[in-house]
Amino acid sequence: MNKIKYKRVLFIGPDCKQPKGGIASVLHTYSMIFCPFNFIASTKGGGMIRLFGCFILAFFKFIYYILNLRIKIIHIHGASYGSFWRKAVFILTAKLFRKKVIYHMHGGAFRVFAAKHTKIVPFILKKCDIIIALSEYWRSYFKDEMKCKNVVVVPNIIETPNEDHSIRPTDICNFLFLGKICDNKGIFDLVDVISKNKKKYEQRMNLYIGGNGEVDRLKKIISEYKLDDIIKYVGFVSGERKVELLNKSHVYILPSYIEGLPISILEAMSYHLPVISTNVGGIPEILHDGVEGLVVEPGNRREIADAIDNIISSEEIRNEMGCNGFKESINHFPSEVEKELNKLYSSLL
Repeated sequence: MNKIKYKRVLFIGPDCKQPKGGIASVLHTYSMIFCPFNFIASTKGGGMIRLFGCFILAFFKFIYYILNLRIKIIHIHGASYGSFWRKAVFILTAKLFRKKVIYHMHGGAFRVFAAKHTKIVPFILKKCDIIIALSEYWRSYFKDEMKCKNVVVVPNIIETPNEDHSIRPTDICNFLFLGKICDNKGIFDLVDVISKNKKKYEQRMNLYIGGNGEVDRLKKIISEYKLDDIIKYVGFVSGERKVELLNKSHVYILPSYIEGLPISILEAMSYHLPVISTNVGGIPEILHDGVEGLVVEPGNRREIADAIDNIISSEEIRNEMGCNGFKESINHFPSEVEKELNKLYSSLL
């Protein structure tokens, strides 16, 4: 029965064969649990010309799927700004063909984006049959402020962890940051904290940074303040390399200013890592101060430093928080999320 059901669902979102970013990671995990997995990549990496070409090709594929296959549900994964405008074309076209549309909103900056387009954004959202939000925070926003009638929370999906803590060192505390290298992720706040406490942290901690973005700026700061012994930039990581880093780390840290519900935090929790992060977006619904980790205010470098000190000082605290985080992450495993999506698809079919 599920196979027949999945034949009628078409997924649209960024290229997920070699996922870069949270949305692509979600779709990559979907591709491993849904059979068949009907999917159209609306964007791929590259410049504006390649981006435009990918979108045009995706649109023609979309028309083919609608006209030639028994597609009933269009499950669109999107965010803000350019992502929203591209997905709006698919939403409006799907409704012309009387298809059911699920819009799965991932963007942490959507509130700021929507405030700039107070008429067209709610108009597009109300065309959708279901809005999927990542947390109760975002569900309330879409329901109360965007006036969307059918808004549901579906947990962000993560792969089942492949734990091997035999490579985790015992003489130093490894911190891990995975995400875009930019101010909104708080990475430069974190690097500044380490630079100002360099002597205290030497031989006590390492920080592994994985991601793309303002890499040259990051490398310049690391070099200028001679932080190479503490901070290790490892490039963009995925697959086996990401699993290796999760297994060798003791703490995950993400001092963001804006978020939806970060996949990286959920993945870290699934590997029994305590988390240091901020109280933005949907994060407070999965991270409670002193339970699964420590919560700091965005941009508060004093609080970041205190959190690092507290979590370095006690292996017992780290282990307890890590176990609590793992329990929280179970609801985001593929088997659990698939149940929730099946309910949605059945209601629309």
